[in-house]
Amino acid sequence: MSEQLTTTPTFDAIAFRQQLHRFPELSGNEVNTSQVIATQLASFGLEPVIGVGGHGLFCVIDSGKPGQTTLFRADFDALPITEKATHNHVSHHDGIMHACGHDGHTVSLLKVAKHLSVNPPQHGKVILLFQPAEETGTGAEAMIRDKRLAEQPIDNVFAYHNLPGFPLHEVIIKDNTFACASVGALVSLKGKTSHAARPENGISPTNAMVELIGFLQSLADNYQDAFCLVTIVHASLGEEAFGIAPGEAKVMATMRSECNHAFSDMKRRLTSKVEQLAAQHGLEMEITWDEPFNAAVNSSSHVELVKRVAKQNQLNVHQLEEPMRWSEDFAEFLTQWNGALFCIGSGEAHPELHNPDYDFPDEILETAGTMFIGLAKELHG
Repeated sequence: MSEQLTTTPTFDAIAFRQQLHRFPELSGNEVNTSQVIATQLASFGLEPVIGVGGHGLFCVIDSGKPGQTTLFRADFDALPITEKATHNHVSHHDGIMHACGHDGHTVSLLKVAKHLSVNPPQHGKVILLFQPAEETGTGAEAMIRDKRLAEQPIDNVFAYHNLPGFPLHEVIIKDNTFACASVGALVSLKGKTSHAARPENGISPTNAMVELIGFLQSLADNYQDAFCLVTIVHASLGEEAFGIAPGEAKVMATMRSECNHAFSDMKRRLTSKVEQLAAQHGLEMEITWDEPFNAAVNSSSHVELVKRVAKQNQLNVHQLEEPMRWSEDFAEFLTQWNGALFCIGSGEAHPELHNPDYDFPDEILETAGTMFIGLAKELHG
């Protein structure tokens, strides 16, 4: 991959983004992408810290004078989706594509790196952080646990996500919760199979499964002060055979909330209910949590700063009334430090995120870079 990419001080942002798109790597496997980002940063005269929380990396641009420390984050993992497109930078890796725009997020921050390498902050420090494994909700926490990042005295954190369905270049922001917490819950119930003519000789999970589905469908009703949602996505019981009474059941659901406290309580209630059903019906139980994300909660002062910088650059600002229902791993940074997650419109008719015909709009690379540079200027001169 590194032989395919342009890693020179001239840095053609669009060409670099399209090369990243050609060679996507899944969460946890972003070895080449990480190396290429590090090489590009080094070509700007910066000193990347590599291998942070896996394949993550960051660089510090220090003014040498007292002041705040601000972190800007981009992500760079891809998705297990087969691309369906006709442009000339279609993925060369079968079944893997940048269907969420992380290639664009990365190049946006590299544009900032190039600018700040020549125009460093007047006071304080700026950290440019490139995160792997965003899609699986594991990359941010792993980087935060790394002592090389943990020892940085961070005051402000910012990240953006491109967002189809909104006008190109429009800045989308919301105070408090911007994106919901979410998790996949897989509940397994195990009893004992028997002949269908003698169901009394087995231990069937049927009644427990039915009760569990009803419980999940009404779980969100317990939270009137916060948006909560439970979606049952799959359920199975026994075998497809008329002669066997079922001995196993499985229920899968996604759980979402705009409130981290309510979200935690939802998981607690589900665990308690499953334990109660297992004891009542003589079953073995197991709950597996998949891709957990906290809610991304913005700081009011940082939201105002994002709005001010957008308006300074003649960008339209759209304030959301409700949080995004999808989740973002940047939430982990926001649980540690004050900051803001915002979006930049990808176009009202642009293909949706995670769709096989999605491609990051190169037009907003400049917009994102301008926003980050403007935020750095406001905070660091």
